[in-house]
Order: sequence, then structure tokens, then C-alpha cells
Amino acid sequence: MSTRRISNRLRHAILLILAFVVGPSVLLLSIGILVLVFSNTSHDIVIGVLIVSLVASMGIGATAVLIYLTRWASVAQLQTEFLAKVSHDLRTPLTSIRMFVETLLLGRTHDAAKVRQCLEAVQSETERLTGMIDRLLHWARMEAGRRIYQPAAEEVSDIIDCALSAFAPQLLEAPATVERRIAEGLPRVKVDLDAMSEALLNLLQNAHRYTGPDKHIVVSAQTRRHMVAISVSDNGPGVAEADRRHIFGKFYRGKEPQERNLPGSGLGLAIVDSIVRAHRGRVELDSEGDQGACFTILLPAMMEARVHG
Repeated sequence: MSTRRISNRLRHAILLILAFVVGPSVLLLSIGILVLVFSNTSHDIVIGVLIVSLVASMGIGATAVLIYLTRWASVAQLQTEFLAKVSHDLRTPLTSIRMFVETLLLGRTHDAAKVRQCLEAVQSETERLTGMIDRLLHWARMEAGRRIYQPAAEEVSDIIDCALSAFAPQLLEAPATVERRIAEGLPRVKVDLDAMSEALLNLLQNAHRYTGPDKHIVVSAQTRRHMVAISVSDNGPGVAEADRRHIFGKFYRGKEPQERNLPGSGLGLAIVDSIVRAHRGRVELDSEGDQGACFTILLPAMMEARVHG
């Protein structure tokens, strides 16, 4: 559905509400006030109160419908932009793969080093394409409620190590300094290891993508009251204040990433939020000015007796 069609439907809906709800409500409210002002009997007062109450209910209902329609239009517009962006992002690696394959098939190069370079490029683009498709499939399963988690007692260090291991290939393409700071004696958390590692990997990839050439990423873990806090902080430009309210919304992408034409689907943080919420946790964002961003996954700590011996 095009953005123009969405705007037209929203405009028509608002006009209908104004014509058939707001207009009659104003008229009824005037009648109700007149009845209350000139009432002589208790019967008239009751009628006046009922009319005013009816108008108030209609006003509340109209407001709720307007809020719903506005949110629907906003989500629909984001979906339209998301589909256009995904189509473009899928086409880019496919075009690269076709170009390199044609180069090899047509025998345009016989140099072993160049052939290897082409094959490595095809592999890289294939992995990029697979990652995008996997992310879309993960989101589709979560939206349909078909993603099944298998939580177990896990060490926080294992979650971080799994995520860092999956993150390592990205560091070969664009190097970054990654620090690992894990407090001692952390309680375990009850999570699906693969899912929570995926959530943390998304945060690492975000930090890597939106940070400048001198990339510095810190992964830390510590206790916070009855919770375990796993944080990913970077030295990037941070998150603009206008984007913070919507940053975990599906399909949402901030203004700056779009202006810089950075890759991204707008699903990564939404997936993180969905996974963490499914484990009775929450995700927090701390970003002040241009001092970078810090995303923190907060998970309930397991209260268990440690056996020493």
C-alpha cells in the first residue's frame, strides 16, 4: 500500500468522524446544556445529564478511534518503507553475486588470485543475503507466535562468548576494538542460549554498523539489584533524542542512518526487545548527546545456592 493511499484513507476516516461523530456531538452537547440550564424538574436534569454523558462517551470513543487510525497509518507507512528498503537491500547482494559469477563463467579472468577474490566476494554476499533472510524469518515467527524458546540455567559469560564468536567474522571486514568486562560471581540466568546470544549479537552488530572508523565497543555484565545487566556500549554518534521513543519499534529507522544510507532493516532492535521480553526482561537505552550509545539487556537473576567444595 502506497504512502499516498494510506494518507488518503486516514484523511477520509477523519472526515467521516468529524461529520458523523463530532458534529452531532456538538449539537447534542448544546441541547444537553440548555436542558440543564432551563430544567424545572428532576426529570429534566436527569435527561440533561444523560445527554452530556452520551456526548462525553462519544468524544472518548472518537478520540480512541483517531489514535488507533493514526497509529495504524504510521505502522502501515513504516511497513511500506520497510518493504521498499528490503527489496533494495536484497537486490544489492544478488546483483553483486550475478556480476562475480558472470565474470567467472565468461572466463574474463584466469588469474588464480582474482578467481579466489571473486569466490570470496560471492561467499561474503551470500552470507549477507542469508543473514537478511534469517532475520526476516525470525521476525515472522515471532509475530506469528511460533517461536519456541527452551530456557535453561546459563552462565552470563557463555551468552557473551557465543555472541562474540558469531560477531567475529564481521570484525574481519571492518576491524574494531572490542572489550569484554564481566564482573565476577554473577548469578546465572534462565534463558534460551541461542535466542539470547542472537539478541546480544544484534546489539553488537548495531554498535559496529553505526560507529565511525575508529570503532570501540565494550561488552560488560554486572548485577543490578535482582537483575543481571548485559550492556553493549560504543563510541559512535549516539541516538538522537527524537528517535529514542521509537527505537525498539518494528520497521523503525532513525533519521541519521537513513541520511547516511547505512544498511539495516529496522527489525534488529525490535527482535532484541521481543526476545528479552519473552524472558521476563527488558532493554534500556542510555545515550547522551554524541557520547555514543549503551544498550542494556536486563534479565532476572536466578536465586540459587552455590555449592562450594
